[in-house]
This record gives sequence, structure tokens and C-alpha cells, in this order.
Amino acid sequence: MTMAPVDEDEAGGASELVVPAADGPVARRGELTARAEDLARASRVDSTWTAYTRRWRRFTIWCAEHDEPALPAEPMTIARFLADLAAQWRPATPADPVETIVEGQVLVRAGLRPSTCEGYRAAIAVAHRPAGHDNPCDDERVARVLAGIRRQRGLAPVRRRTALRPAQMRQLLAPLRPEEDLADARDAAMLLIGWKAALRTDDLHRLQLADITVDHDDTGHVGGLAVHLRRSKADQAGNGTTLGITTTDDDLDAITAWRRWTNLLRAHGIIAGPAWRPVDRHGSRPRAAALSTRSIRDTITRRAEAAGLDGDYGGHSLRRGFATTALAGGAAYHAVQQHGRWRSPSSMAPYVEEARRYDDTNPTRLMAG
Repeated sequence: MTMAPVDEDEAGGASELVVPAADGPVARRGELTARAEDLARASRVDSTWTAYTRRWRRFTIWCAEHDEPALPAEPMTIARFLADLAAQWRPATPADPVETIVEGQVLVRAGLRPSTCEGYRAAIAVAHRPAGHDNPCDDERVARVLAGIRRQRGLAPVRRRTALRPAQMRQLLAPLRPEEDLADARDAAMLLIGWKAALRTDDLHRLQLADITVDHDDTGHVGGLAVHLRRSKADQAGNGTTLGITTTDDDLDAITAWRRWTNLLRAHGIIAGPAWRPVDRHGSRPRAAALSTRSIRDTITRRAEAAGLDGDYGGHSLRRGFATTALAGGAAYHAVQQHGRWRSPSSMAPYVEEARRYDDTNPTRLMAG
């Protein structure tokens, strides 16, 4: 590295600015190491590192209990660990109740889903690479165990949250009093923006007030709402993207809800910081911190229950509701994929299936007598 020359006259003597040679390289190395670690951590979102840390801790505890080294770990150690995570089955016998038998087998112990087991392998791999060890997870024996887990019988279906379609969204918002209640104003804006921008709960959690702006056209009229995502699950590098929400004249207008919420925040002197924040126990003042992802998920579930909606509502109901509503309304497939930031057409398949389940392409429409 080339260092800029030091002007001794202006600096009061170079000796006052230069770290002694004996300590310089060591101190500099430590500083750069800390900076490198920070940059490496920034390569993934915080929620990913939290999951890796939790899974790595479980693996190290398991290794200690089974007297096996965790770092570096042998491939068969990881294979045995994954086998322990998976469900355990045994051959059925005549004494087993019929309803417990699946393809001639009976479940002895429930296990983790294949995707979760894949997450454990990823966490173990991440722990090995920075430490300078070969990645034992690349071993064929580990891959075969995971392939076997994926092929297990009797796996429970993937849990899919119920989509919030326009009728359900109106029913959910109906009991709210956003003109009178601070939390109601927040939730109305948060739900409508999360719905129309196809946001995940961690996207909502990260949003700042400065990330959501009202755009105007050349005539000064409101053109829409711009929602800037600095980072997301599909954008680990943090390149950022801005989504547009158009204005509407109905009760599902996100811009009206956003303006109402931000006007209330300004009345409390808040013009910057998290877009969504808790309200104090008296319901009279917003707090400084951001709502957690869990609080956002719980809010959706709680509001759906309070509105009497039938279904399994949660954080993904907003994103799922956007996709199924837009596709059912005739939006172009690629436009929905781009707006929702889905990486591939295959990831859109469940939404297409739901949106078109009862549309004009359903062949049972032709079966009327």
C-alpha cells in the first residue's frame, strides 16, 4: 500500500502521526481483520447470520454429546448429525393402527424438513470456510444423506399461508379506526404497503421513513408511492431496488394510509427513523425502535383473527395475496415476477396454481350437463 507523504511543517512533525514501527503492522492488521470480518458479515442479511449461529451452536452441542470434533468436522460426523435430525421410521406390523401406516412404514420420531436440514449443512459449511478448513459438507456421503432425507415418505406438506385477497383485506381493515387510533393508523399503512409491494416481514422491518416517498407527475398530481428496498432476501449484496405503488380511489389506497400515518408521526416530532414502530401501552405515543419481524407477523395474524377471517394468516399472506390477486386480475406473469422479486418462474408456480384454480382455463367448466 502506498502511503501519502506527510508534511512535517503542517502536521507538527511526522513522529506525532506515525505509529511506532514495532506496533504499527500489528495494530493495522488487527484493524483490517475487524473490518474484513464486518464486510464478510455484511454479505448476508442479519436474519441469515442469526439462523447460522443458532444451527452451528446446535451442531457443536451435538458433537460434544457424541464425542466428535466439530471444527474441523469429518464428513461422516455431519452425515450422522443430519440423520439424527431427520425423521425415524420403522416397518409396520399387524398391530399398528391403519391410520399410522404410510407406505408400509410407521413414524417413530418426527424430524426436521429437508429444507431445514439443508440449512444446517449451510451453517456448518460457513463455519469451516473462514477457519481455513476444507468444507466437509461437499463430501458425497453428506450429499447422499440429504438426498435420502428429501425422499423420505410421509413428509408433511409445505405450510402455505392463506393469501390476503382484496375481499379479505377489506374485512381485515374494517374494524380499524386509523383516524382515531395510532396503532390502527400504523397497521393500515403497513398492511397495505406490504401487500401492494409484495414485501416480506423482514423487508417491512428494515424500512425507514425516508425509504417511502410520494411521487408526483409533471402536473403536480400524485403519481404513486415509491418504496425503496435497500436490501432484501433476493438482494444480499444490497444493490437496492425501488418499487412503485399506484394510487387508487378506493378504501385500499396505500398512499392515503401512508400520509395519515406519517402525519401522525410528524405531530409527535418524528420525521426520520423506522417506518413502523411500537406504540406505548397507552396508545398515545410511537416509540423510537422498529417493530420486529416477529411483531409484524403477529400483527397480521392478530388482525386477521380479530376480523373473523377463516384461514391460516401470517407474514407471507401479504406477499402471497399480492401475487394471486395480480395474476387472477390478468397481470402479466413477468410483471408480477419482477415486482415481487421472485428469482425464477418456478418459484412463482404455487401462486399461478392458486390464482388460476377456478378461472376460465379450468376444464371442469366444460363438464356441465
